[in-house]
Order: sequence, then C-alpha cells, then structure tokens
Amino acid sequence: MSENNKSVNDNSKNALCYIPLAAFFIYFTETKKTSELKKHIKYWIILFIGYSLLSFLLWWLVWWFLFIIYLWISWVLWYKAYNWEEINISFIDNFDNKKTDKNKDSSEKDEDILNF
Repeated sequence: MSENNKSVNDNSKNALCYIPLAAFFIYFTETKKTSELKKHIKYWIILFIGYSLLSFLLWWLVWWFLFIIYLWISWVLWYKAYNWEEINISFIDNFDNKKTDKNKDSSEKDEDILNF
C-alpha cells in the first residue's frame, strides 16, 4: 500500500511541475528528486522560458495567442504526467544527452593522460 501511495505522490509531483512557478518550488524544496521529476522540471523551465521570450518579443502581435498555446502545452504535459504516460521531448533530451556525453569524453581523456 505504501508503494502505491509513493507512486501516486510522485505522479502528483510530476504533474505539479506544469503549474506556473510550482516547478521552482518543487526544485528547491524536494530533497529526493527522481530522474522523472527532474525531467518534468526541465521541460517546464524550457517551456516557460520559450513562452516568456516569445511573448516579450512578440507582445504587440500575438501575445494572447502565445499564452493560449503555452496553457495548452502545459495542460497536455500535466495530463500525461498525471496519468503516468511517458513524456519524451526528443530535442531537449538529445541536447541534454550530448552535453553529458561531452563531459564523459573529457573525463575519460583526463584519466588516460594520468594513467599513461
């Protein structure tokens, strides 16, 4: 029973990430962040930054349209996270994987130099 409650609790945290600014609160207050929770926080931050930049640049043209798109994307991601669906945004995940691969390659080269 406790494991089921834990998954429901994790599920709720994942869904809460898509409520504006809740992701920041979860990021700074949650002590045990799962990889799934970190992924949802990262997705929300990128979505929010993209919306903020576009609305700042295009506020006089289509700010209301961008706001509706932002709300729709947030709602879709919230719904999928709450229903335990796997969410993968490939260009974000690929960028993050390339970044970690470069760090691994540089650390392996450092180890090779030290080992002769």
